Amino acid sequence: MSEQQKSVIIIGAGMSGLGTAAYSQMNGYQCTVFELHETPGGCCTSWQRKEYTFDWCISWLNGTGTNNEMATIWDELGCLENVPIYNTEIFNSVVTANGEKIRFYVDPDKLESTLIERFPEDSKLIIELCGHIRKLRKCMPYFPFLKSGGLMTWWEKSKMMWQLLPYMRTFMKTLAVTMEDFSKRFSNPTLAEALNWIIFDRHSELRLMPFVFNLACAANQNAGVPSIGSLGLAKRLANRAKELGANIHYKSKVEHILTDNNRAVGVQLADGSVHYADYVVASCDSYKLTRKMLQNRYPHPVLDKLFTKLEEDANSVVFPGCVAVFIAVDADYSDHDPYTSYLLPESISRQLVGNYHSGIGVQIRNTLYPDHAPSGKSVLYVTYLSSSEAWQAMEQSVVQSTSSGQSRNPYTRKRRSPEYKQAKKKVGQAIIEFLNQYFEGLTDKVEFIDVVTPLTSERYTENHNGTVLAWHPFAPLTEELENYQIKHGPTFPNLDNFYYTGQWSTFSGVTHSTASGRYVAQYLCRQDKKPFRVCCPEQQNTKQHITNEADNYA
Repeated sequence: MSEQQKSVIIIGAGMSGLGTAAYSQMNGYQCTVFELHETPGGCCTSWQRKEYTFDWCISWLNGTGTNNEMATIWDELGCLENVPIYNTEIFNSVVTANGEKIRFYVDPDKLESTLIERFPEDSKLIIELCGHIRKLRKCMPYFPFLKSGGLMTWWEKSKMMWQLLPYMRTFMKTLAVTMEDFSKRFSNPTLAEALNWIIFDRHSELRLMPFVFNLACAANQNAGVPSIGSLGLAKRLANRAKELGANIHYKSKVEHILTDNNRAVGVQLADGSVHYADYVVASCDSYKLTRKMLQNRYPHPVLDKLFTKLEEDANSVVFPGCVAVFIAVDADYSDHDPYTSYLLPESISRQLVGNYHSGIGVQIRNTLYPDHAPSGKSVLYVTYLSSSEAWQAMEQSVVQSTSSGQSRNPYTRKRRSPEYKQAKKKVGQAIIEFLNQYFEGLTDKVEFIDVVTPLTSERYTENHNGTVLAWHPFAPLTEELENYQIKHGPTFPNLDNFYYTGQWSTFSGVTHSTASGRYVAQYLCRQDKKPFRVCCPEQQNTKQHITNEADNYA
């Protein structure tokens, strides 16, 4: 490899790994990506079942609009060129255990008027909530997303602070209180509980900020659903990286990171092969990275604290895993709200293995992705946050499959216990029986179901306990990690030429994870003392926005 083109090995072809590859290639690095699965995207994925597509990830994607830095990420990568974007007027509906429905509209004016009409006793707090959403809508063009805080110059930070100054009061107020505490100020108990379910499950421990921020994005048509779906988005990003010159190897599991004199120099794969590069970037599970790939040889002042807490009580620092039940139905339910959270009676909740919060989120997936079900049919996507331990308890005897054949992936094949398989079946049955009261004739029209557990996620991504968002956002130690990275970068103190990226280095989903790859490319350029540059696709980016009117829903 010439001095002008240094080489980079990237572990993982999730969105952050692919983003790292694309942006690094733009800046003259030669990237090789190793991915244990046979498809790109990591958690950003979908799969086919007969005539149906089951999309496991994107319920909304930040950056589908214009005139903001989140959108710039997708423009630079060309992932949304000529892609229809579906928007809804309802961010989510919440149905209480006694059948009462509350709709949370994306338009803050409509949200405010409808909530005040139903809950006049809470008018003051409703106005405050919607005021935060309006304020963040105006702030969107100035929200920083293209550069990590640790890479900003004094002038860039000063400019950013000046632009954000009019919105600082909103930031401070929404970051200072959790949704749980904010909701307790409401007089009406039904509305108070429903507020915690705005983002599909009960995220009471989150600050108020992500709730109002995502509603503001949706109000600006900056949180739509791309018609190509999760795997389609991942494949576009993988193709972009390959067009720029990156090499991507699937069914290639990295076992160890090779070091020489406290410098990362390459990787060893599970098949025993060794590959060398000038830099190594890990876009994979942070716990496995430290404990296995680096074999505990490189302490990290904050990650080590997180790992200690993780080993004591994973739920205190790691975001939970998720159970997803896909239901293929020979019926058209497109007249239902596209997103609804149902609060469950105890008799149903206790039948759902690992269920944290006595509720489920239900999406009419073909309303968001019209080609994911045949005409006149539907895909229901049912989710709930779940303890991984409850599922692991059934899998004490799980073994790696020894099935051979070129089409088999030895790294993702598992033999599951009969108890585990039976538990999945019972979860699916319980959910169908419960939803039958809201979806006419559901039990008689189900063609088949597919149940995904935290162990499924762990199997295909190796994320610890099957987590879908890595570290808990806003927890004290994760904020300490963020502050460390601003000061030192996503690195280990005594290991040179190594970076980590993705959900374990940042928060907030697909767009932020992809953007973290941009940050790593910027760090590489800074280390090599050369300017960071972006080369956008030649074709002009056009997005077609389609809005599903709320009046279409029953």
